[in-house]
Amino acid sequence: MSFLRRMASRVDDWLDRRRMVERGREGQDERVVVVPYRGFGTGGKVWLRGSVVEADVLDKPLIGGGLIEDLSVTMKRFLAEEVMGATVTVRYGGASTTCTTDSDGFFFAELDVATEEGWQEATVTLEDFAGRTQDVVSVPGEFLVPPSGARLGIISDIDDTVIRTGIAAPLQNIRTIVESDPEARVAFPGLAPLYRALQRGDGQDVLNPIFYVSSGSWKLYDLIVRFKALNGIPRGPMFMDDWGLDETRWFKSSHGAHKIASIDRILETYPDLDFILVGDSGQHDAEIYTEIVQKHGGRIKAIWIRDVSGAGRDAQVNEVMREAATAGVAVFAEEDLAQAAEDAAWRGWITQDDLMAVQAEILGGVQRSI
Repeated sequence: MSFLRRMASRVDDWLDRRRMVERGREGQDERVVVVPYRGFGTGGKVWLRGSVVEADVLDKPLIGGGLIEDLSVTMKRFLAEEVMGATVTVRYGGASTTCTTDSDGFFFAELDVATEEGWQEATVTLEDFAGRTQDVVSVPGEFLVPPSGARLGIISDIDDTVIRTGIAAPLQNIRTIVESDPEARVAFPGLAPLYRALQRGDGQDVLNPIFYVSSGSWKLYDLIVRFKALNGIPRGPMFMDDWGLDETRWFKSSHGAHKIASIDRILETYPDLDFILVGDSGQHDAEIYTEIVQKHGGRIKAIWIRDVSGAGRDAQVNEVMREAATAGVAVFAEEDLAQAAEDAAWRGWITQDDLMAVQAEILGGVQRSI
């Protein structure tokens, strides 16, 4: 299998290079754009990732356009022609760095520069690419520097944790993946007020950072950003996955490997923060988060798992979570995260008023007693 992957990867890279040569010889067919993803930083460093793609893949579908419309737009996204070998410059605070996109159209910029706290804005400029005929394009690139007074960090999965996708039910999940209209996707009741409450903390002036770690494809990035904005879910740095082909994998890295590496990166970048980990039972978040507890000791204060699976998987999750509980982590596996919210209020992570707002949305105004 490794031999086949290597050969397939080399063929894929050869085709990418041929497309780049052809574009250089004949000129661009479509407008090309640079798409920065929400990044992260510290007081002295910035990390910002993004991609360069043909602009038509970002066309918005007709609202309620139906299955055929959704399938067409989604296929266009996943089969889009990324722009290899493009030159991208990222500037912030008087510092700059220039990157070249890889065979999948991605760039990753690191800047050594003094930063201010909170959400900051870099300038991301698409300087050049093979066959360019359009003008140079500059767009803003957001990144978050967590405030020094932040008390907690939250690391959240997306699919079946924030967005109802039905990963545990494959037929339902296929329909959700194909759904290209963020207005038609469904947020779990109580999730938005709970995350806003965790971000505010117990009335403090600084905001706790929320990081979103998903094994979903970067090709769905703009849909998720729009979905969160529509549903009042706090923005945060994104850690998604490249579903491209390389010598180590067929199109997609392992769910666990990607998430563990991303969470490790976050915890290593912010060594003074403790964390809450939020996921679901549809895949292996319980196992992944328990491994993180083993690696990072007392810095994981809670693991919240949304129960979206059947009895067999529930038993596995509960068994795994017992290991984290014995390490002193507050663990909850439940359908609506209501008990987790109550525990967060008891620990002072959110206010009582915030708890009532979460309960009201989950239970239709019927409050639960603490």
